[in-house]
Amino acid sequence: MPRSLMRPILIWLLLLVFGVVGIGLQDYASQRDRFVQDTSIVHRMLSQKAVQHEAVLATLAALSHPPAPERLFPSLQPALPQLEAIGRLNEDTWRGSSPSPNGMTGALAQARQVDHPVVLPGNAATSYWLVDPSGWSILLSAQRLLGREDIPLTLSAVSLSLPSGQLDLLGSASPQHPMGLVLQRSKPLGAASQPFTLHTLQILTPASWPWMAWLAWALTSAALVAGWTLWQRARAYALREREQSRLAAIGRLNTLGEMAAGIAHELNQPLTAILAQTGAAQRLLEDPDEQPQVRRALQATAGQARRAAEILERLRALMARGEPAQRSALSPDDLIASLRFLRESELARAGIRISWTNDAPGARALGDRVALEQILHNLVQNAADALATHAGPRVLDIRGRVHESRYEFIVRDNGPGIPADKLPKIFDPFYTTRAQGMGLGLTLCETLAGTMDAHLHIENHAEGGVCATLSLPLYSERQDSGVSGSPQKHEAHC
Repeated sequence: MPRSLMRPILIWLLLLVFGVVGIGLQDYASQRDRFVQDTSIVHRMLSQKAVQHEAVLATLAALSHPPAPERLFPSLQPALPQLEAIGRLNEDTWRGSSPSPNGMTGALAQARQVDHPVVLPGNAATSYWLVDPSGWSILLSAQRLLGREDIPLTLSAVSLSLPSGQLDLLGSASPQHPMGLVLQRSKPLGAASQPFTLHTLQILTPASWPWMAWLAWALTSAALVAGWTLWQRARAYALREREQSRLAAIGRLNTLGEMAAGIAHELNQPLTAILAQTGAAQRLLEDPDEQPQVRRALQATAGQARRAAEILERLRALMARGEPAQRSALSPDDLIASLRFLRESELARAGIRISWTNDAPGARALGDRVALEQILHNLVQNAADALATHAGPRVLDIRGRVHESRYEFIVRDNGPGIPADKLPKIFDPFYTTRAQGMGLGLTLCETLAGTMDAHLHIENHAEGGVCATLSLPLYSERQDSGVSGSPQKHEAHC
């Protein structure tokens, strides 16, 4: 995976994880609150049914002339679907719509002892008798206490703990290996006569998870990261363009200055010869008739030549004795990071892999940042031009090290190298091995290195390719005074 894509993908994954966890917790809290609310609804309905049973028995006990149980049952059953039978035990005599259950006498004694109705298990596992101290009893079907339409659809299972055991009103309260999160709640009914415990259960299966919200967040976070990445790349591209324009302008100015110095050097000798020849001509002219006019012409020619020589000499002096370089402590890692930022994409398109190794991470070089950047860019460009025709893997390796109390930048490529007969001339002005070159790049680098008490050495590497070593003074605290020594020749080798 390209390194430029790893950071956005990692940021997106981090946002996705946090978003999924946050949305999941929020959805879980919402479903849990709804589960508690639905459980309360079911509990409230069952408690009302239990209180209603107590009220029926209290009403029957208050009747002074109650009807016979077998006649009373048909009139109460439509209003109480869960009612299965009704009866009364009076002085050990049972009358009812069904036979007397076993244990009725003991249950009646217990009810009178606690002074409220008690539960007596019925013949069926899903029914029970509610026995009142007055002797009245009703047989209730627990399965009919609630209809399916009365139970909220969100609940997966609803059950009641009866004297005869647990009764499942909906589903099973003990699912085997449920898939998903399980919500459970138990709560006794609000009636002392029927102390049944309500159990509710809800399983948050994967189908109920917030998949759409997660998908929306994944798309939203991906769009945010993509927008942020594009903005970062646009910003980096604009910064790279500004830096490249700045370095190009500096390079053009330095090249122009170096060209002017070269022109001054090349034209100084011809102009000196002109001066000497015109002076000799003045002395040789002996013809009295032509002598004044020739003398005036020669004097004018000599004056113009002398004026041109003075202009070129001033230009060369300005270039040679310009303002001293403003040297400071420089971080090699920062310099190479700036260079890679500007050139790595371009080199990658040419199939060139650039690498940087700093053998002395804590060391700093002493020099002028702009001049040092210009030198390194020129060396990298020369290496890239040499690798353009290389058939194999194209490798450009930059290494930093401390050698003999100086800091060295070593720029090495695995290209074809420089022919041995041309190697001594590479620093000569206007000498070039390229068809489109001006022959001033390495001359400029050598001049800029000299202004920083640095030395540039270029040689062919034994394993192939060119190795350029730029040796600079090593920064130390005592150099903060700004005093700079004279350049010293330093022999450096790859």
